[in-house]
Amino acid sequence: MRRKEWPGKFVKQVVIVAAIWLLSSHLNIHAQIPASRSEALRILKGCSTRPVTLNCSEDTAEYLVNLYNLGDHSLLPPLLDAGLHSDAAMSELLGTFYSDVLVLRPRSFLSSLQSRPRKQQSYLCSMAGYTDGGGLERSQFRKVKNSLHTLSRRKDYLARVAGVCLSEINRANAQR
Repeated sequence: MRRKEWPGKFVKQVVIVAAIWLLSSHLNIHAQIPASRSEALRILKGCSTRPVTLNCSEDTAEYLVNLYNLGDHSLLPPLLDAGLHSDAAMSELLGTFYSDVLVLRPRSFLSSLQSRPRKQQSYLCSMAGYTDGGGLERSQFRKVKNSLHTLSRRKDYLARVAGVCLSEINRANAQR
């Protein structure tokens, strides 16, 4: 007894539909990568306003975070500005980025916050503490807590902002 074979045209259609579904489920087909650093910064300024303008999205922020991680540390202030008005997706991305900077370069993070109003300092440190919503990993939490505690005790221009940040990091990770 011979099995009935599927018609070739039908099989091709099923394969094409499955391929499109797989690609679209794993790729953000709406992602728009900026053409340059300056264009990304212009777009990111739209993230710093209410309502958000200039097609700002987490894709733009992610592009700039990658440039920061490649050594362009001058991008920290505009990335902090974007966090003040970010939506949920952008907050996850930026919160994780802020926590990484706070772990690896605490003085740089605090220096970028130092001239901001206390309310902004608290909010941005809180984002760093919550990271993507789950809080800092235990080892990161201990490292950041020790670093901020030490900096807050020094007679240093960063002592006050370190204390603010320490309070927010503790609040965001209270169960640890």
